[in-house]
Amino acid sequence: MNHFFQNQSPQNFRSTNIALYLVLFIFASTLLTSCSTYRINRLKDKSYKKWKSYQWNETKTSTDKEVSDFTIYSRKVEGTNLLEYKIEALIESSPATCLDAFRINLHDHANGHFSKKYSVYDILQESTDSLLTYVVHNEPFPFRDTEMKTQYVFIHDKDGNKAVEWNEAWHGSPTSSTKKLNRVETFRGSWQFSPVSQNESKAVNIVQFDPKGMPKWLVKPMVTKFLRNGLDDIRSATSK
Repeated sequence: MNHFFQNQSPQNFRSTNIALYLVLFIFASTLLTSCSTYRINRLKDKSYKKWKSYQWNETKTSTDKEVSDFTIYSRKVEGTNLLEYKIEALIESSPATCLDAFRINLHDHANGHFSKKYSVYDILQESTDSLLTYVVHNEPFPFRDTEMKTQYVFIHDKDGNKAVEWNEAWHGSPTSSTKKLNRVETFRGSWQFSPVSQNESKAVNIVQFDPKGMPKWLVKPMVTKFLRNGLDDIRSATSK
């Protein structure tokens, strides 16, 4: 090798170095470009997945074997730890009838018609446009029973749309629950009923909650069952 360089003229030596540097430069540029392209594509993919998680994504839809039609969607609530689910369906009743059925259902719970599900279900306050409840929900072993204090607000507009919105209402309550109960700190949602025809409404039920680390495979069937039961309750009550 030394003999090879000793036999080269300075001009040839410089040419050899330039060619070597050029090859190294092309190799380095190609490598950096490839890494940069990969990083940009990875960041774009990550950004898209994050954006998509905040959009409504279809989770479940009714099949031909099921009696009632519905579609369930889910998404994350940006800037929070909350998940949001909703169910959309048609109900063969007016928005006013649907909303009345929901309110009657709350009174049925308070009157003990569903005692196996709730050990306590009290209506603490009620007016034309609002209702406040305190509920203790029986949970399966080994989980502690849960307590919820919920404020419901009833909404009507001039176009015939009806709605009820609810959220946790622990203000004015003791700061902590008893050791026997697990307090549900976040409980938010709404029912929205919009007229489609004289005796048909589009119904949308939305719920928000903090999964507190529960895996999606466990959360999804629980929330799906909750939403479908709520829809079936209103359909059953309005069909009488």
